[in-house]
Amino acid sequence: MPPRKYSRASLAFVIAALGASGLGACNGAPPPNTPNIAAPTVVAFTPDVTDLQTPTLLPTVTVAAQTATPIVIVVTATPTWTTTPAPITRPPTTPAVTAAPAETATPLPEGVPNVFVTALRVEPAQPKATEGGVFFVTFQNTSGRDDGYNWAVEIWDTENDKRPFGLTTPQNSPMPQGIVNLTSTGWTVKGLGECHAYRARVVARDEDDNRAAFIQPDGSILWLDFTVCP
Repeated sequence: MPPRKYSRASLAFVIAALGASGLGACNGAPPPNTPNIAAPTVVAFTPDVTDLQTPTLLPTVTVAAQTATPIVIVVTATPTWTTTPAPITRPPTTPAVTAAPAETATPLPEGVPNVFVTALRVEPAQPKATEGGVFFVTFQNTSGRDDGYNWAVEIWDTENDKRPFGLTTPQNSPMPQGIVNLTSTGWTVKGLGECHAYRARVVARDEDDNRAAFIQPDGSILWLDFTVCP
């Protein structure tokens, strides 16, 4: 079979096709040279101290403590006050017994040394100032005869030993020989604000109100201490 004849244009197309498909490598042409790129070398860097710049420090700011100013609240409303009347203080009134004050005692009336007081008490034991109380007196007549005297109970304030405070109602009483029990009343205390201590003794009186205390058989004066309350 005779060989086919190809045109110039057909040959050119075939060559081009073969070159595109890589067949040209079969012709023994060496591949292009690939450049040899070496790996990068890392060099440690130590900065020079002289090259470092010291950072600039900010100035220290001192903050002064502030004292809070107190807020004063002013109340415009006028408060209402309840006024309590002050207690009225009156000067103390010196209490007084209704009987007249006693004078300086004079010598004993005739016969009194032979008449003794052997007992003295008051009832109630704590008399009220506005009512007084009853004094019970026991006399003993050793004179050998019947006597009689004007007598009363003399009351003294325990805080004043210079003169008596008052006197019960004086009375004339017979005092026969032996034992005689008599009573004496008619006294009150005025202006007494609180309980107060008193003492009492039995006295004989003359017409000028000179007084002499009846004594006990041992020669001492019999005193009775008691308290008077309002």
